[in-house]
Amino acid sequence: MAATTMRRTILFRCKKKIAFAHSRHADTRIKTLCDTDSLQEAVETFEHLLSAKSVSIPSLITCNHLLSSLVRQNRHKSAFSVYRLMVEADIVPNLRTFTIVINCHCQSGRMNNAFKVFEEIEAQGYVPNVITFSTLIKGFCRVGRMEDAVELFNQMVSKQQAPNLFTYNTLIDGLFKAGKTHEAFGLVTVMLQKGHEPNTVTFTTLIDRLCKEGKLQEAEKLLYRMLKEGHNPNVITFTALIDGLCKKGNLDEGMKLFCEMPSKNICPNTVTYTALIDGFCKQDKLDKARKLFYEMLSKNIHPNVVTYNALIDGLCKERQWQEAAKLLQEMLDKGYKPDVITYNALSNGLCKEGKLQEALWLVDGMAQMGNQPDEITYNTLINGFCKVGNLEKAGELLQEMTQSGCRPNLVNYNTFIDGLCKHSRIDEAQQIFYEMPKQGLSPDVITYSTLMDGLCKGGNPKEAIKLFKQMKASGYVPDIITYSILEDALCNQGSSQEANGLLHESLEKFSHDTDIFSSKQQHL
Repeated sequence: MAATTMRRTILFRCKKKIAFAHSRHADTRIKTLCDTDSLQEAVETFEHLLSAKSVSIPSLITCNHLLSSLVRQNRHKSAFSVYRLMVEADIVPNLRTFTIVINCHCQSGRMNNAFKVFEEIEAQGYVPNVITFSTLIKGFCRVGRMEDAVELFNQMVSKQQAPNLFTYNTLIDGLFKAGKTHEAFGLVTVMLQKGHEPNTVTFTTLIDRLCKEGKLQEAEKLLYRMLKEGHNPNVITFTALIDGLCKKGNLDEGMKLFCEMPSKNICPNTVTYTALIDGFCKQDKLDKARKLFYEMLSKNIHPNVVTYNALIDGLCKERQWQEAAKLLQEMLDKGYKPDVITYNALSNGLCKEGKLQEALWLVDGMAQMGNQPDEITYNTLINGFCKVGNLEKAGELLQEMTQSGCRPNLVNYNTFIDGLCKHSRIDEAQQIFYEMPKQGLSPDVITYSTLMDGLCKGGNPKEAIKLFKQMKASGYVPDIITYSILEDALCNQGSSQEANGLLHESLEKFSHDTDIFSSKQQHL
């Protein structure tokens, strides 16, 4: 048996050497393995040829094909290994090789390394082309290094390398994602001036941005212009618009677009369904949300954590605990890991139901599962304990935040101050108020108004007026609620002259709220 195995091994090795007696055979073999996704075998064959010092060294074209296949499959470590072996075997890289290696670094997030390879191109006597520039620009955009991306784009233009539609689309998308909306639209204008017609990617990017900015009518016009000009929208285009409509509460229009998708041969995906499910849950239309959820399951479209979170949040708001717990268990059974948003939805529901101890247990379990409570988690608990008058526990939670590495924010402080004021513990509320700057936080209009309201209801309008003047001196602009709090308090104390002065001051600022002011004047 051992002899037979040995003979087979020797025969295999002989066949392998004979098979690669000519380099074209090696090239064909490696290319075939790459094209059939047998990448591990392709790499092993490549390594064998170079380590055996075979006469059948793969050609540069084959090396590039192997590198490109590995990068396409996100096998970055293997790609770097193949490139290193190429260089050691004196296989001289060309511009395509360098561009593939740059792309590999970009996909790995190693932008400094990618730029070093880019600089090496010119040192080797090559001129970077539009593909090389675009690849590096895309890498910078992906990691949010927009200044570098724009600088490279300008360098590209100065070197007479005309950007193509891919370059423009990549940079426009990156600018939008970085919040540089003005610059992005400016680049769209430049693109059109250079004679580049927008394609599906361009339209989709613009529609997505318009939706995120709440400019839904403009987004819809752009969609219909896109269709009129013969461009085929894809699932991302429709989903961007549906999501925008749902976030604005316009679910009828969102469903109308959703129903149009099959007629355009576009299948909704998980994100599309999730946008609608979340929209219906936020409007307390759980039946419609459920229907969509089961529809996506029947079509073998798998929900993700965001989908489950939307439904769990909706169910908790409607106090349907059993179904929420069932969905949470389903998540776990399917291998989905609940995130902080899942736990926040559940703890918020429990707190609103007054089940504060259960909410605390849930948050403790959350930390054990590797999800650290965030500012929203703590605020939910602080608010819950404030509402039932357990201000000691609320204060403990505020301190616990700092100890656990979760720095309290302005909302957390505002919630606690509001709780103290509502339970007539004004001195403590003032103490917390004046401690805020020590924590690196500045009070906002809500903080001032909350404390003023507490002072007024506690029979101390003079202190509230003092705080009001301090607020204005600090550069804060009182809103209509601030004025109303003080006017009501002064009226109730019979200080109609002071109240009238405040009324006229507020009238100059908020004259559009005529109903409020007419009722105030009648009261005075």
